[in-house]
Amino acid sequence: MSDPRGEAPRRTELLGLVPSVTKGLAQAVFAVIAVAVGAREISSNAFLMVTIAVLIVGSALAAAFVRWWRTEYRVGADDIRLETGLLSREARSVPYERIQDVSIAEPLLARLLGLVSVTFETGAGGKDEIELAYVTRAEGERLRAVVRRQRETPVETGAAGAVAPADAAEEPSETLFAMDLGRVVHFGLFEFSLVVLGVIGAALQQLDFLLPFDIWSADFWTDLFAVQTDTLRHWGFAAQIFGAVLAAVSLLVLGVVTGVVRTVLRDYDFRLERTERGFRRRRGLLNRTDVVMPVHRVQAGVLATGLVRRRFGWHSLKFVSLANDAKSASHDVVPFAQPDEIAPVARAASIALPGPDTRWHRPSRRPWTDSFVFFAAALTAAGMVMAIADVPWWPAPLVAIPVAGVLHALHWLRHGWAMDDGQLFVRTGLLAPVVTSAPAIKLQSVEIARGPLGRLRGYVALKCGLAGGRLEIDGLMHDTAEALRQSILAEIARVDFSRLNTPAVKR
Repeated sequence: MSDPRGEAPRRTELLGLVPSVTKGLAQAVFAVIAVAVGAREISSNAFLMVTIAVLIVGSALAAAFVRWWRTEYRVGADDIRLETGLLSREARSVPYERIQDVSIAEPLLARLLGLVSVTFETGAGGKDEIELAYVTRAEGERLRAVVRRQRETPVETGAAGAVAPADAAEEPSETLFAMDLGRVVHFGLFEFSLVVLGVIGAALQQLDFLLPFDIWSADFWTDLFAVQTDTLRHWGFAAQIFGAVLAAVSLLVLGVVTGVVRTVLRDYDFRLERTERGFRRRRGLLNRTDVVMPVHRVQAGVLATGLVRRRFGWHSLKFVSLANDAKSASHDVVPFAQPDEIAPVARAASIALPGPDTRWHRPSRRPWTDSFVFFAAALTAAGMVMAIADVPWWPAPLVAIPVAGVLHALHWLRHGWAMDDGQLFVRTGLLAPVVTSAPAIKLQSVEIARGPLGRLRGYVALKCGLAGGRLEIDGLMHDTAEALRQSILAEIARVDFSRLNTPAVKR
């Protein structure tokens, strides 16, 4: 049970109701428009429409105010405690020893009001974490300092109201990687995205009743394309080619512009710093986030690239960590950089990257061969059934067999693994390779899995326990897997895992 002594209960900032209510209304914007249009159809009385809008906004404000009034947090001597609920009260507390760190987020409207959202991260996510939305920036920094001070120097509970003193001053840091606006825009050119089309489609689905035509009518689109086809045919073959090229270029430009905008909004003023606490990452234009990843929680690195960006030498690095990053276990620490810029970040996390001298090994072909044989047999059977049924396109499954063979071969070529100086490397991807690098000493378990066919053919899969990620090598022969397993276990046995979270443990 937590010590009841500590600071007096506090509420979040009343001004925080503004971004909270605005966010809720923004999510219900389609419903509000639908109600407004419905009211217009029922009556042309403007007073009725205004009344409905006032009721919607007023109800949202009243509900948000009640939630705010009945929500309190307290910084205790042993934990952070949050109490919520009107009729039925719920109290949640997180001991300091379970808190990995405190993340601070600044949505645009909250930042304009000088407010931040504070999350006490436990690594488990969900209800195991406490989020305070919204408090002042100074209060957020104070809470972060309190938690860190408590974790490092637990206070004696003999003094009434004992809480570690807080210091919101910036701690010394070293910038490991940063991106200016030019680099961010350059990054966005490779982030091709057509998400805007999905947003437009969702809006049309919700607001189709406002359009003067039925957008979901097949006859409408058939007639529209028929008119356009007749127009292009009238213009001639050259015009048809020009129209097709113009459509493709327009789609390409839309995708590039969307990618640039999304990247700038997400990664504006990207900074990764090395502090005494760990890696601190700040980024974002409208929604600014401030996340700290304790060094001892970083378990692996994921080095990736893309089909196009690889030709220009651009790569990215993510950390696989127990800490939370917007409900994702991986942290973008170097989103877009050359290898010489990535290397210092990896070294700071004690993660080695593969080099030209790394000895890569390929798994056995047997799993992919077996999979292809079964798939080819199924395609052959399907072709025979279609031929007997006199289906005109019965040869199609047979033609697909060599294509399946090429795909299986390429899938096998994607895979590789290496074990070098206590580091396990697993590579996937042929044209856009992804390399996961994990110090074997940080792996939690090693399992050899074998199915019925693998038992018959002699191959297994080696699965390594990596919290927050997946590290698996398929298609190893049993002797090879067992030797690799023993090598990893020898590294794991060098550390007492019960002390991994203790700052005094040195690696």
